[in-house]
Amino acid sequence: MLIAMLSVLDAYSQISINSYAELGTTNVSAGAYGNFSGLLSAKFGTFSASTGALVSVSNANLNVFSACKLSVSNEFRLFKIPFRVGGFYLWKPFSVDLRETNVGVLVNYRTRHFGYDLGLNSRVYGYSEAAKRKYNFSGSASTTIWEPINWMYKLTYYLQFNPKTNFEACVTNFDTYMVEQETNPMIRTKINYELNNKLHFYSELGYQQAGLMNIRVNTFGVFLRGGVVWQLN
Repeated sequence: MLIAMLSVLDAYSQISINSYAELGTTNVSAGAYGNFSGLLSAKFGTFSASTGALVSVSNANLNVFSACKLSVSNEFRLFKIPFRVGGFYLWKPFSVDLRETNVGVLVNYRTRHFGYDLGLNSRVYGYSEAAKRKYNFSGSASTTIWEPINWMYKLTYYLQFNPKTNFEACVTNFDTYMVEQETNPMIRTKINYELNNKLHFYSELGYQQAGLMNIRVNTFGVFLRGGVVWQLN
């Protein structure tokens, strides 16, 4: 039965693996950090789903396992204009005692040279069950902080150098495993190289500021990322 189900999935879907390594530094990382991610994606016609996890190594983070994510999306047409609507769930144990949970929706529209993403995110910070027992919180004590709504945005520029190589540059307040406040955008540049129809490589450089729309603007961090996408079928 399982073999038959896998055969059906293989016949009617496109499955890919996206894996990357990242090296960077931030104002709170206590030196350099390293991230390693693996994402499994499947596409069934216009419907897509993906799941992934992030492993981090740094002096400031005691949790090696630092994030997991599940996302789904589907393509729709309005007056013959194609756009994609998706939702995601993101869970991050960003310290020994604290957890961050995000849920959100995103709408994407793309032309030949530009991409537009706009969405909403809701976030909850809370203590883990172990931390509640450790600190003896009473049943009436509040152990969570809820951010009802944050705006999510991304403006992307695309440029194709040749049939195998293309370039992207974007301004955004979210990444695969991160959703920042609206006033904390980052700038990312990316180069993709398609080796063949099964395998392509990419490199990415990111720069993030803290408080772009505030009176004072501080450099928050930079990262360099290299990855590979493998189309399994």
